[in-house]
Amino acid sequence: MATRQQAGGKIKVGFRQALRMLLPYVKDRVTAQIKAVALIIAYLILFQTLVLGIAVAHAAAIAAGLSLVIGGLAFFMEGLMPLGEVIGLKLPQKSRLPVILIFSFILGVGATFAEPAIGVLKAAGSSVKAWDAPLLFLLLNKHSDLLVYAVGIAVVCGMLRFLYNWSLKPYIYALVFVLVVFSVWAYFDRNMLFLTGLAWDCGGVTTGPVTVPLVLALGIGVCRVVGAAGTGSAGFGVVTLASLFPILTVMSLGVLFQGQVPQPMDEAAFFSAKNRPGAVSLFNSKEEMIGYAFLNAGPDSQLALFDGDGEKMLGFLRRLGSEKAEPEKVFGPAEDGLQRWAALRGTKEQQIAVFGTGDHPFVPVFHHRSDRRAEGPPAEGGRNSFRASVRRHRDGAV
Repeated sequence: MATRQQAGGKIKVGFRQALRMLLPYVKDRVTAQIKAVALIIAYLILFQTLVLGIAVAHAAAIAAGLSLVIGGLAFFMEGLMPLGEVIGLKLPQKSRLPVILIFSFILGVGATFAEPAIGVLKAAGSSVKAWDAPLLFLLLNKHSDLLVYAVGIAVVCGMLRFLYNWSLKPYIYALVFVLVVFSVWAYFDRNMLFLTGLAWDCGGVTTGPVTVPLVLALGIGVCRVVGAAGTGSAGFGVVTLASLFPILTVMSLGVLFQGQVPQPMDEAAFFSAKNRPGAVSLFNSKEEMIGYAFLNAGPDSQLALFDGDGEKMLGFLRRLGSEKAEPEKVFGPAEDGLQRWAALRGTKEQQIAVFGTGDHPFVPVFHHRSDRRAEGPPAEGGRNSFRASVRRHRDGAV
């Protein structure tokens, strides 16, 4: 037999028998995740192909990615819930109140940092224009990390509620009332109006597949040890707090920073000398603001950044082109960021200021395919090699 009783009381299980025991268990978990995502996947595919009439591109890569998601969720959920519950059971028995609260705060913050939706929220910040919604731009791009600390505070409040058997109702009544008042007031303020949607979205963003299993299981485990009824039935409710506290945090940060940022306005006015101090406050430095204007604003707005003096702007670009460290402060750490911007987005005058001539190295890249075949094979480094283009330009080959 594959299974033998050992002298120490342990049972040795053979490899094949272990597989027969594990496969049904794994199958059940994976099947549950397939059922959970199959409907939405089928809906999206049918909508794209039948309604929009767009073929599914890269079907193999999408299928592989979905398979990884299903497998990951199956094992991820299986591991987090028991882990959180075990910690919740042992923590009150082994530690004092300050240790419990510190651990709860770190757990809430760490789990929220790991949420995939937090990365999506930060990526969404790049689509917000600084002049259209300054306060929203500030929180999404400069202070987005502050949102996760609200979940840590919520978990601490939840643990205090469990340990002292406090009711959940006063929390909900007070928080919802304050949030409704905030939302009504924000409707009449142009800057806060844009922030309201972000605030309520954060209630869902910060409570995802990482935070909910850990925090919920932690609460259930704690209540089994210290709860009045000695069960985990009172352990629910901490996720509610973890949803409401981030909303309150966003609203509070909006009130805190409201007086430091300009009101929404058009591009040119935003970068004018009158509003420039407020515009700079949205960025980490003045150089970062200048780079943002070159990369996102139109020529007139870029000119307003230099008080309408075109020669001053061109002189600034010439100076950047002759230095090594300064372009990185303006156009980011990417190598040749200044040259790439000038070639792809700059005006004719800006290209001349950067390259010394309007016939910049990126011109051959945009030729028609037939023109490229007539020119012969691309230079070393690939068809779109920027460095090879720059060398050809400097050598007079362009």
